[in-house]
Amino acid sequence: MNREKAIETLQRDIVIPDIVQQKADLVLEQIKREETGRSGKRMTYSRKVKRKGMWIAVAAAVLVLGTVACAAYMHWSRGMEEKFNVTQEQKVYLEENQFTVPMNDSVTQEGVTVTVQQSIVDAHFAYLSFRVDGYHVEEGVQPDFEYVNRTVDGAGISMSGGGFFDNLHRDAYGNFTYTDGTPAKETADGSVIAKYVNDDGSMEYIMTLMMNEKDNSLIGKPMHIEFQNLGTVAKAAFMPDINAVWAFDLTLEGSEQIRSIAVSQPVGESGATVTKAEISPISLYVEFDFPLQKVPIDGVDQDGNVIQSTTFAEVPRLIGVRLKDGTRLTGIVQGGSDGYDDDDHNTYRVYRGIDHIINPAEVDALLFEKAGAETDEEYYNMPEEKLYIVPLN
Repeated sequence: MNREKAIETLQRDIVIPDIVQQKADLVLEQIKREETGRSGKRMTYSRKVKRKGMWIAVAAAVLVLGTVACAAYMHWSRGMEEKFNVTQEQKVYLEENQFTVPMNDSVTQEGVTVTVQQSIVDAHFAYLSFRVDGYHVEEGVQPDFEYVNRTVDGAGISMSGGGFFDNLHRDAYGNFTYTDGTPAKETADGSVIAKYVNDDGSMEYIMTLMMNEKDNSLIGKPMHIEFQNLGTVAKAAFMPDINAVWAFDLTLEGSEQIRSIAVSQPVGESGATVTKAEISPISLYVEFDFPLQKVPIDGVDQDGNVIQSTTFAEVPRLIGVRLKDGTRLTGIVQGGSDGYDDDDHNTYRVYRGIDHIINPAEVDALLFEKAGAETDEEYYNMPEEKLYIVPLN
């Protein structure tokens, strides 16, 4: 069997990411070299022996492929996979660059087991997945913890959030399906019905953390988490069901690898100039030259009198990135923070997580909202005329 036929055979059984394909090429190239002696002449052992050796080596190549591909896939929870709309190749990329690591620490209270199972962490953002077993809710009923307390290095965290994964998938046009591909159900008033319980009866809680201190990092920091009391939520009111505390002490692992770019590009006619961008696979950080500006606002008081108040100008909203192949990824920007430092009212800073894994080297422009989207479909496929495109040279 020649090298091309071996690769073709392997590809029938497994979808091979580029990075894994390279590993297979190396293994099979080694086979080819070993078939030729050090002198450059083909060795003179029997064809039967050669074919046997070839198949042993190909089996080794399959083992390499299976180990690499499965190791990356096994580390991903269903919720994290869906949250980041991640491909198999991106999983391998994040794992090999140590942005994501598997975790396995469990706490059981009152028959309910909470297990931390995966983290994805860069310097400023951390996402943690927790599996919850032993608690069940009816379809459409939202589970929640009454309190979730988090400290990093003994102090409060700049921004945090979280919730149970609802198994809802939003496609490129903003339409909802469940992660198994079936159309999402709706209530009589058109509200989408979430599906919090997985097929195996478990549920998943995804936590988001952010550090917006420029010279501080989440990585390597001790973290304490406490989930208190488990129940359901209806009409914004928490209804307790189990009174207990599930506590974890963790050290956040991740990667500080970023692409840092110094630029000097205006954001359209907004008056803001991008001076620096830092891009990781899961977040964006942007600095602007944008001195603090007061903006007067006219209004009317309760007696109908015209009054004037003051607000402050903001830079246009960061909404996504453009890749070198021309692909525009809009609607990928998540929560974060923005504003001025206490002692610097000239440099405006924006920190944002993103829900789409990107290769920083492939980003060639930042996208800002010039005009608001009129529909969900437009938000996730924002036309160029509604964007400020800031190239990163």
